[in-house]
Amino acid sequence: MRKILLLVFLTVISAVLLCAEEYTLGPDSQRQPGIPKGTVTKYSWTTSKIYPGTTRDYWIYVPAQYKAEKPACVMIFQDGKGMVDEAGNFRVPIVFDNLIQKGDMPVTVGVFINPGVMQALGLNQQNRFNRSFEYDALSDRYANFLIEEILPEVGKHYNLSKDPNDYAIAGSSSGGIAAFNAAWTRPDTFRRIMSFIGSFTNVRGGRTWLRSYARPSPSRCASSCRMAALT
Repeated sequence: MRKILLLVFLTVISAVLLCAEEYTLGPDSQRQPGIPKGTVTKYSWTTSKIYPGTTRDYWIYVPAQYKAEKPACVMIFQDGKGMVDEAGNFRVPIVFDNLIQKGDMPVTVGVFINPGVMQALGLNQQNRFNRSFEYDALSDRYANFLIEEILPEVGKHYNLSKDPNDYAIAGSSSGGIAAFNAAWTRPDTFRRIMSFIGSFTNVRGGRTWLRSYARPSPSRCASSCRMAALT
């Protein structure tokens, strides 16, 4: 799974690197002839008990090679709309299709989830966007939301692995610290992290928290320990 995450990281991050000349996407970020295409289905979550009053869209990617009788690995992406868009910078479904077909990663169900939105109560009010409140918060609340609400819902439809080593979580900026925090607070579920320019700053005290508490410890998952040691 570690090699798989590295492959996914290198492929996906290549789509967003900026350079002096126009960047050309690599082959794994583009549709290739003969590669089976997975399915992407959009859903909405409007009944959260952990973030009451919020609504959010999320997408589930299922590779063509998925078989109900065999548990699949799982990878969650924050800011799901941008990650799942095949015309965007990340193009994760295309990357997954190519890597899974080549055998470079196992059959993996992707969950692409947006941050919550609190709908405006009146015509002269604006919606409240919950992104920083959820992603930058330094508690297990967001991880618990994924574990207790979203993953069980996905599990109603697909056979998901029970092994935490088969679970990865990824995000960019505030989504990056959210991924780290999910694995740090709930290593019983998340053991793999992929963070793109994670916001390990004092947006909500992240830098202080990381340096004060997220130190290498045998009781923590290996991925979190390595990231903490590098900070």
